[in-house]
Amino acid sequence: IEKMCVVADRGMISQDTIRQMESKGMSYILGVRMRRVNEVKTGVLTRAGRYKEIHPESDFSKAPSPLKIKQVMHNGKRYIVCLNPRQARKDEATRNAIIEGLKDKLKGGAKSLIGNKGYRKYLKISKDTVQIDPNKIKEEEQFDGKWVLTSNLDMSAEQIALKYKELWMVEP
Repeated sequence: IEKMCVVADRGMISQDTIRQMESKGMSYILGVRMRRVNEVKTGVLTRAGRYKEIHPESDFSKAPSPLKIKQVMHNGKRYIVCLNPRQARKDEATRNAIIEGLKDKLKGGAKSLIGNKGYRKYLKISKDTVQIDPNKIKEEEQFDGKWVLTSNLDMSAEQIALKYKELWMVEP
């Protein structure tokens, strides 16, 4: 790849900048902000399809991180959904611990919780009450262990995911 721009966060790059890179013949692999890009949250992550296992889980310390991928075409754009099952379990355990802590804190009064960003994303706040919102918990579950890429490279989804991981590991 002669001219390649890898950006870890598509949320910081405008569509105009992407068009300019493409017009200059630059190739890219961009990480997409899953929670902020609505079409990814509602159209890409919810798309049915099987993941292809790239690296299986292993207890061997030198083994690569487990990785599964699936390619999704949405509104004419190519997305690669990457899943690390080990990280998904960790994300779920972390969320469950936060929810348990939140339940305990709610018993002692809700006002102090609103300022806590970790707690607030799971709360339903109305005029007179603060309660845990099961819909917000369910929404967060779709992000467990995942990241999403987009690219204009003429490579397989597997190659793009591995190239992204390789480049990500050498960034300072």
